[in-house]
Amino acid sequence: MSDDLVIGPHGTRADTSELVRAAQRYRVLSTELTGCLAHLAVADRLIGVPGLVAADAPYSAMLAERAIDDATVALARARESADVLSRGLTNVASEFELQERMLARSNQELAALLGYGVGFFLPILSVLALNGAIFFGAAAAAGSLLLPEEARARAFENAREWLGTKAWVLSDPAFVEFVRLGVLSADDVGAGRAGVPLMLARLLGDEGFGVTGVDTSAAFFGAAGAAAGVLTESAVRVHKHAAPDAAPARGALDRIGRIPDEPHQVRIDRYQTAGQAPRFEVYIAGTSGAAGQPWDMTSNVRALAGADSGSYRAVLDAMRQAGVEPGSAVVFTGYSQGGMIAAGLAASGQFSTEGLVTVGAPAGQIAVPHTIPYLAIEHTNDLVPALSGSFESSQPVLVRRQLYDGQAPTAGELLPAHQLTNYRDTAGLVDASDDARIAGVLASIDAGSAGTVTSTVFRAVRD
Repeated sequence: MSDDLVIGPHGTRADTSELVRAAQRYRVLSTELTGCLAHLAVADRLIGVPGLVAADAPYSAMLAERAIDDATVALARARESADVLSRGLTNVASEFELQERMLARSNQELAALLGYGVGFFLPILSVLALNGAIFFGAAAAAGSLLLPEEARARAFENAREWLGTKAWVLSDPAFVEFVRLGVLSADDVGAGRAGVPLMLARLLGDEGFGVTGVDTSAAFFGAAGAAAGVLTESAVRVHKHAAPDAAPARGALDRIGRIPDEPHQVRIDRYQTAGQAPRFEVYIAGTSGAAGQPWDMTSNVRALAGADSGSYRAVLDAMRQAGVEPGSAVVFTGYSQGGMIAAGLAASGQFSTEGLVTVGAPAGQIAVPHTIPYLAIEHTNDLVPALSGSFESSQPVLVRRQLYDGQAPTAGELLPAHQLTNYRDTAGLVDASDDARIAGVLASIDAGSAGTVTSTVFRAVRD
């Protein structure tokens, strides 16, 4: 595993944090040199040449005065060099990030064009794919019938094992980026299939005014699923339970560590300080495979589409039960689907959101106001955040880390880079980072974290 963090705006893949830290060090050096120059100036005024002459000072004192002058010149030059280096490194980092964003934009536009072409020629491609499927399916069926039963069973078992050994592909950063571009171009495939003129499709899509995009594609799949009798919403009930109280939250790791485990999906900490209105921190869990609860695939698809979901309504009900009112000061922290819900609540404007932390969340399409301190943590080989494309409408401090230098482990979890335990390890590195952008957003989020804390957890079920 790598401990390197990549910090920067959406689309940034190069690690410019070292450049930024070096620029910060040179700025600190410039400040220290300015202080040294000030001290020398005071000493120079106290024991200038006229005073030394009047006092009939020895020649060594005259040499010391000259040394002060030489040191002043040297320090001034050193300060000028530190300033130049600081500005230069900052400009290089900014240019690097700009070029990365331009490259990401070009890749997105190319993917959109290819997607449109696939949609436009889909009937022809479908016929070719169908013919190929029939040919290879018939060949496989014939081969299977000719094999003895024992050999046939062994062949199927070998095929399953082979597919299992290839699961690491799902955690390959290149595949994750491919999925991200594919998600962003899904609306272009639909536009091509519908025969929408290419220029109009580009104007309406993510590369233009953003009328169509990930949300409209998710809405289409949600509607298709509902028509087929799946992905249907229902009413939810939320049950409240007391939890052990804790100290005020500090940093990313502390907050991510408070995200509840099953069977609970929401934890709310109420901060009370004498003479002040209560403040709240809301922690929201990720998608669950447990039956009968709203943190399911239905809520995933509806949330991606920007529609009302059972999990979103459950969090609102939990907040109401915890005493959160419209306008209350709230910090939201969420993992996976919970991060998507947290971003949606922060963007809703119903509350005075003082901070937002998301981990492994497909929240790229949610327009979180730029005034909200926002920290987003992702693994470059985590497939889940890629399902929402990239951050187009918000500007979080985006911290990315690649978990595996080689192939991801094939045993155990299907998406190991998405596991919350791995994100907790990354959060520890985030807290330990000396990057000014991370320190600034965490300081803003921690600013109101004080007072007596009362904790409550909630479990939601579908009716």
